[in-house]
Amino acid sequence: MDGIAHKEYLRERLDPKPEDRFYLHLSDLLLAIRDLLPPNSAKVLDYGCGGSPYRPLFGECTYHRADMSGENLDFQFSPDATLPAELGGYDLVLSTQVLEHVEDPTTYLRECYRVLKPSGNLLLTTHGLFEEHPCPTDYWRWTSFGLHKIIEEAGLRVVRSRKITTGPRAAIFLAERQIDFLCSRPVGLYGYLLSSGIRTVRRVGWRPLHVTSDAMFEKNRIVHSDEIGFGHEIFIAIGILATK
Repeated sequence: MDGIAHKEYLRERLDPKPEDRFYLHLSDLLLAIRDLLPPNSAKVLDYGCGGSPYRPLFGECTYHRADMSGENLDFQFSPDATLPAELGGYDLVLSTQVLEHVEDPTTYLRECYRVLKPSGNLLLTTHGLFEEHPCPTDYWRWTSFGLHKIIEEAGLRVVRSRKITTGPRAAIFLAERQIDFLCSRPVGLYGYLLSSGIRTVRRVGWRPLHVTSDAMFEKNRIVHSDEIGFGHEIFIAIGILATK
């Protein structure tokens, strides 16, 4: 990723704006991370860090970056996600949109438990309903029940849980992801009318739809995982705060 692309990658996650490609979800994801973030984490491990987009949320602290590959890593791990044996004493392990890419989630979560100090926290987000996106591989999707179960089996206790981008807001987000495909492959009269309508939306731009979605579907941005109604049974991602 070149410097310009990386700068935009960071901006879209820390300062998402209507009309951004992933605005509906990334803006909600930022809200969820801020909501779940525990105070006063002096030593943080970003486990599967990628570009570490949420590093600025932590201010002055000891912040270590670990991943399979990348630049300026503090620790590098193999596909089994095992961290160096000497690591430990972290106040917080941060894992954002990583677990779906891990070959063995049980090992990964047990490593989270191992490197946390007593009463340390895991802040984890991962996908509930999303397209396949290899990075370099993509293995898993989660329900709230399934994610709670595997986290607690690793020895951690779930403190807070949030569904992220739910119901009609999720449907709009997923529809956006298919726009280019539908425009490029009209089939018959129905396909022609559908693609024509979509092209009209694209000419107007996504900003009006995003702003309207913010106003109409505020209740579908982040919700407690046990909430029902308003379409919350469908969600793009789920966020967990768990403690050791």
